[in-house]
Amino acid sequence: MADSFSVSTAALEAFRGLSARIISETTARALAKSEDVAQHGADAPHLIASGIQFTVRMLDAAMASGEDALLEDELHWALDRLPNDGVSAEQILSRFAMMREVVNGCIPPGPAAEVVAAVRWMERRLRELAARRTG
Repeated sequence: MADSFSVSTAALEAFRGLSARIISETTARALAKSEDVAQHGADAPHLIASGIQFTVRMLDAAMASGEDALLEDELHWALDRLPNDGVSAEQILSRFAMMREVVNGCIPPGPAAEVVAAVRWMERRLRELAARRTG
């Protein structure tokens, strides 16, 4: 399994204080990649926002508790469920990268680095899990 992560109280508070902005900006970036959301049709804005909101909530819980198992479960679920909606692991990774960029752009550098480490953990772990499934 990929190395774990930990965040300070200051980083968690910064993340929480800006979570609405992180969700909004990440959603806007994801929707701008129309080729990645076309399969959702008119439901794309709602579905993308809901997925990113869920990811932010799980990331918050994992950072608060220090339990990466919460994210591990989310990643397994994503690999099991989201392909049924036409969402590939690469698209999920792309959205995580967008979230990472948004975090870097709106949270001060020190706390942002801690949150980004958690997002990078999600990216690494998703790649590992996806690779196991494809062989």
